[in-house]
Amino acid sequence: MSVVLKINESKQNFTQTEVKLSEYILSNVQEISNLSVQNLAELSNTSPATVIRFCKKLGYSGFQDFKIDLIKYTTNKEKSNLNVYEDITTKDNINQVMQKLSFQNIKVIEDTIKLLDGEAIQKAIDCIEQAERTYIYGVGASGLVAKDFQYKLMRIKKTVISYSDTHTQLALSANMEKGDVAIGISYSGRTLETYKAIEKANERGATTISITKYGKSPLSDIADINIYVAGGEQNIRVGAITSRIAQLTAIDVIFVGLAKNDFEKTAEYIRNTRSIVEDFKIKNKGRI
Repeated sequence: MSVVLKINESKQNFTQTEVKLSEYILSNVQEISNLSVQNLAELSNTSPATVIRFCKKLGYSGFQDFKIDLIKYTTNKEKSNLNVYEDITTKDNINQVMQKLSFQNIKVIEDTIKLLDGEAIQKAIDCIEQAERTYIYGVGASGLVAKDFQYKLMRIKKTVISYSDTHTQLALSANMEKGDVAIGISYSGRTLETYKAIEKANERGATTISITKYGKSPLSDIADINIYVAGGEQNIRVGAITSRIAQLTAIDVIFVGLAKNDFEKTAEYIRNTRSIVEDFKIKNKGRI
């Protein structure tokens, strides 16, 4: 994951002073590698302690470690367009809306792939593969992603349960057992219903997996395995568009990882589920 992406995806966890520092860094990426901690603190109107705390919050051991990653970023000439998730405005015509939406969706997929941790993904795949039952929790837009994931896993013969009703979700979590897997999907990582379900699943001895945006959150704090996605959305969101695309990207990666473990059987399961619904499709009529 690039240092610029890491900064952008961590903003919700910054203090006001750290936000000011991050904005200075993102506006002067090329120059930062030549600065000392003291220089950067003075130029950003912060303090050396803030600079060090900022670097550690991003996972670096200190400022020098941060600068090394920043140099790699500039050397690789990665694009650092800081407004890639451009807001759609009331002045946009439909062609501009289509262009902005398509760019946002493409960008969030690319950013999510950069954020996904292969080791965490593989652990999730192994847990679901070995699970007696897999429970998937999510409400609102994340609930739609949960249902999509449930459908995918059902098609490859996994025992998977997902309900949109929150009381039913909590009731299910109360009876989970060791050997079960509980997956909590919440872009913010702060959805109370999903948090409570995963908390109860932990108490019952189930393995828990979170799918949230990058950064510290209540849900990721209690899950055994954390899968982070990009989002590019602020607190005011239009239809949870990019977050949904990011979550779908993550579950697609997990699904394909599961499917390839035994490709022949998986292909057979998918053929079976496809053929059983073919009779319910309207056939094309020949033209007279």
